[in-house]
Amino acid sequence: MSYTKRNFLYFIAIFLGLTAVSGSLVYRLYSLNFFGTVLCLLFAFSVFLIIVYFYRKSNKFSFDSNKNNNQKIDKEFPASKQKVNYLLFTIYCLLVVFCLWILWQHRVDGSINSPWNVVPAYFFVFYFFTALNLFFIVSKNFKFKLLAVSLFYFLSFSIALIVYKIGYGFDPFIHQATLELIDKQGFVNPKPFYYLGQYSLEIIFHRLSFIPIVWIDKFLVPFLASLFLPFFIYNFSARFLKEQRAWLLPLLFLVIPVSWFIVTTPQNLAYLFLIFTIFAGLTAQKKIDLAGVFIFALASLAIQPIAGIPAFFYAVLITLYQVNFKYRKIFSAGVIFLSSLSLPLAFYFVQARAGGSVVFNWRNFDYLKEFFLDFIPQIPGRENFVLNFIYFYAFNLKTIIIFLILFGLFLAYRRREIFGKFFLNLALAGSLIIAYVFSGFLAFDYLINYERADFLNRILIALVIVLSPFIAITFAWIGDRVWKQNLFVKSVSLLFLALLLTTSLYLIYPRQDRYEFSHIYAVGKNELDAVRWIEKTAEGKKYIVLANQQVSASALREFGFSRYLGQDEVYFYPIPTSSPLYEYYLKMVYEKPSQKNIQTAMDLAGVDLGYFVLNKYWTDFPKILAEAKFSADSWQEMGGGEIYIFEYRK
Repeated sequence: MSYTKRNFLYFIAIFLGLTAVSGSLVYRLYSLNFFGTVLCLLFAFSVFLIIVYFYRKSNKFSFDSNKNNNQKIDKEFPASKQKVNYLLFTIYCLLVVFCLWILWQHRVDGSINSPWNVVPAYFFVFYFFTALNLFFIVSKNFKFKLLAVSLFYFLSFSIALIVYKIGYGFDPFIHQATLELIDKQGFVNPKPFYYLGQYSLEIIFHRLSFIPIVWIDKFLVPFLASLFLPFFIYNFSARFLKEQRAWLLPLLFLVIPVSWFIVTTPQNLAYLFLIFTIFAGLTAQKKIDLAGVFIFALASLAIQPIAGIPAFFYAVLITLYQVNFKYRKIFSAGVIFLSSLSLPLAFYFVQARAGGSVVFNWRNFDYLKEFFLDFIPQIPGRENFVLNFIYFYAFNLKTIIIFLILFGLFLAYRRREIFGKFFLNLALAGSLIIAYVFSGFLAFDYLINYERADFLNRILIALVIVLSPFIAITFAWIGDRVWKQNLFVKSVSLLFLALLLTTSLYLIYPRQDRYEFSHIYAVGKNELDAVRWIEKTAEGKKYIVLANQQVSASALREFGFSRYLGQDEVYFYPIPTSSPLYEYYLKMVYEKPSQKNIQTAMDLAGVDLGYFVLNKYWTDFPKILAEAKFSADSWQEMGGGEIYIFEYRK
């Protein structure tokens, strides 16, 4: 197998990173029109060819360390056994296809708050047996193991993508509307310093493939995560395990239920490139390997700084580790110091620029108390055994993750002559903890209430990613111990692991059961119908609508960013992250749906016509409905009572 073929996926990842970086620079300095797209691709491809040239010239690629292992295993497994392997792989593919078919058959366009409300319970049974079959495949000498694991990742990450016909979440609708505008005119003002890496990738994919932007946006993160995560995790783990056992590690990582890769957002894509940075950095052996590390870090920075800033400082630390010079320790200490201050300072300046309070809010110290309270063991007992087991795992997940990290740290310390580079991750993790504490004292009052804690949680996610190599060491140790046991112990362990994977799948997605009630409702057909009905009823007059996120997302899907009103250029539907109209919507549902509240909003937008939209699933729906019927000039029921539209005129 040629050099380039052996490392094909790694080079594709590098090219994607280069495209994100060059695209963000071209967009920021110029525009992503046709000429800008060509300029971006020329720059990315030129740098890519230079990097490939130096990789080939080095005569050895860091990820080639398993070549001898592969040759040894080829001798252990004669070709006569390949028929069994192909049979297992065929059964596995049929199971994956059947699971996807189940999901496809239960697609909905309604406003559901969990895919498990519509996906039948027997889907989990088939998912369990799919996982079990995959264990047998990865334990054998079979050249399609990467494909098999990637298919399983895609099955795990694509449930929201398939089940939600119109779309999952709210942020993707904002980004899709922005992308449509960029595709039309080449830019959107004001140009931010973040998100540009994702926008560049999607616009370029769209222009090269002619695939609609909506579909590229839906598939981008689930597909890239499914394709590249198994590859990076495997090549990392192959340094510490024999080839057969190394393939277990990508599966073991799925027992940690993370929802970062089930939907495309800049933050999730930035996390993905942060993972590339971490694992590529630890496997880097030569100076040329640092090129890939920096490209992944800069791509993460160009997409979302909460993941990108730690990625960049990690790339610098890895470089200082690789290059031996007199003042290396002093420079490394300086990098750690800067990294601990960078995120709080970034939040500080964004807050100041947004006109928010820049004074430390010492009352925010409560968030640290809540963080530590999460580590108190919880034993659920209100439901049946299955649900109790699932939530025993969910409620104690943070403690489990901390244990995995600490035990991996212990193992790394015992073999520090091998794992010496890993302690760079520990140093960066310390700086992230400091950044988390300092950032927690900021008011974040330019954000709506429920988003303020989310920004702090993103630092914790970056922290877990930075420390994930220690989790990998623990998983490797567990896998090694289990592999040496007799057939019965190995069989029971694999059954339990398949059960954990199935449990993790349930926890990745929003849920509605006795323990948790998700408030993340999907954009449904009723919301789209309401938006279209309002537009038709308004008969060309300017108007505003006070509605929740799902209705506003429907408006973005239908109209994009095409209509702003008043001197303050207010979008005519409330966008929770930026629109003052959302505050008036909250007054309508939490205080009273009165003429006064909506007319104040109409004055802000300079219009004489306003609509208030109420969904049936909203808290206190009967009370709000009765009050709105009394205060409105007219009202309209839609979707069999699932949604109500109230009209107000001056």
